[in-house]
Amino acid sequence: MTKEADAVKDSLSQGNLAFISKFSRELSKHIGGQSPPVAILTCSDSRVPPELIFNAGIGEIFVIRVAGNVAFDSSVLGSLDYAVAHLHVPLLVILGHSHCGAVNASEGGPGDDSSIGQIIEEIRCAFGTEDNIKANLLRQIDMLKERSQIIAEALEKGELEVKGAIYNLEDGKVEWI
Repeated sequence: MTKEADAVKDSLSQGNLAFISKFSRELSKHIGGQSPPVAILTCSDSRVPPELIFNAGIGEIFVIRVAGNVAFDSSVLGSLDYAVAHLHVPLLVILGHSHCGAVNASEGGPGDDSSIGQIIEEIRCAFGTEDNIKANLLRQIDMLKERSQIIAEALEKGELEVKGAIYNLEDGKVEWI
């Protein structure tokens, strides 16, 4: 392990000890399972931590993170389906954010056959006359019904709502779309 990686690992270990010290009494409450009231699909960007943005605690948000908050591959869709079918979340939020690197990369041109290129192409499908961050967010919401039978059925039955939101890195505010 490099010196830099070793230092990062040590910092993470210290952070874990602080976490245990702060939350040790709460941890046992969650051993039996989870029942979060919301699932949030958001970007992998380290500046967009849903639990902090919404001041939520352990077990309060089922979070799925992927670059560009795109919902098109089986691991993301499977996670969302799990939240809807097994955890029975009544709300699914697709959370985009300002200064999104995945959207910026997509604006730079088409992708390639790599995994990153596939994400770029998915985001580029949303581009049109609107702000590209908002356009990508709205496309992901629209495509959920086509890509997930579980989500489509839950929406049809009135058991689920899907909302979009954009987190502003400059001031921390969330704009609901």
